[in-house]
Amino acid sequence: MPSPDDSGEIENGQGLPAIQAQANAFRQVREARKGELVEDYVELIDDLIRELGEARQVDIAARLGVAQPTVARMLKRLGEDGLVARKAYRGVFLTEAGRSIAAAARARHA
Repeated sequence: MPSPDDSGEIENGQGLPAIQAQANAFRQVREARKGELVEDYVELIDDLIRELGEARQVDIAARLGVAQPTVARMLKRLGEDGLVARKAYRGVFLTEAGRSIAAAARARHA
């Protein structure tokens, strides 16, 4: 099995990048995608509220094509970031900050 040498290069002759450099590159891509994902969620939540008066977790999951537990984790994060508020038996609503991000995302997609 290949192992890293002192420089972080993999000793397998395949010219892999240094471990830390590759890890940093993947981390940067994940961070960029995270921002896009937040925008996707808040824009969809805003669309659902405009059309249906509320955004339910089940509707978000169906429209994004993901499982409800995935949506639940993201909604928790969005709540911690101050972008959504959840009301028992009433769904998910955007805060002012969430509405601002949704409007900016919608403007970019127009």
